[in-house]
Amino acid sequence: MSGAQVIEIVVSWVVTNALTFAVVIVDTRRLTEERLERAWPPASRDAAIVAFGLLALPFHFAKTRGSWTTLRGVGGRVLGFVVGVLVAAVVAVASAFLIGVIAWAIGLPEIE
Repeated sequence: MSGAQVIEIVVSWVVTNALTFAVVIVDTRRLTEERLERAWPPASRDAAIVAFGLLALPFHFAKTRGSWTTLRGVGGRVLGFVVGVLVAAVVAVASAFLIGVIAWAIGLPEIE
């Protein structure tokens, strides 16, 4: 593995996690009190994002959008999970774009 590949992996991890953190923090600030009570505590949220990256997004949205106690709550969980998958896809595309721009800006060679 070359130095350029290592740099690209580190940049990728940092950019993707930063975007994931930004999405979750912005979403958490917009939640109602009821939904905020279902959100992960900050330490657990941070650990989930660092450990699982983009995979934490569907679970964040499912956890905050519904519950297991009512049929409507279960529907909210399913819908939240779907929204989380869509948001994760948007973050992945934005991350890929930013990584490409950063790689170009610092002069990393094309990796084939």
